[in-house]
Amino acid sequence: MHYTEQDRQVLHDTWMSYKAKMRITQIEMAKKLGVSQLVFSDILRGTMPLEHRFVNQFCNFIGVDPVITLPSLRNHIGSSMPNSVTLTNTYIVDGDIKNVRYSGNQIVVEYVHSVEIH
Repeated sequence: MHYTEQDRQVLHDTWMSYKAKMRITQIEMAKKLGVSQLVFSDILRGTMPLEHRFVNQFCNFIGVDPVITLPSLRNHIGSSMPNSVTLTNTYIVDGDIKNVRYSGNQIVVEYVHSVEIH
């Protein structure tokens, strides 16, 4: 997987937000990821390339889904999804159906409902 500059920027911005909320330092996060503070900083600043292992570990530690967070992964997943799907709905009416018609995205069902008078 090739990560983009936009992905790197999103990770950087996500880190800055997480760091402020959780009051965690680069050194602490680097330790959790098993890299030096310098390597951690270089990756987020873009002087070292983003690697799949780092991205997955980083996202896991801060609690975000990389597929949702990173634009290139979101676009990749989105391109493999169909543009439309066929759905089927079943309706039960309280009576006997007499006529069904449709127009555009509307369905009209005419039915006879028996009413008992006491």
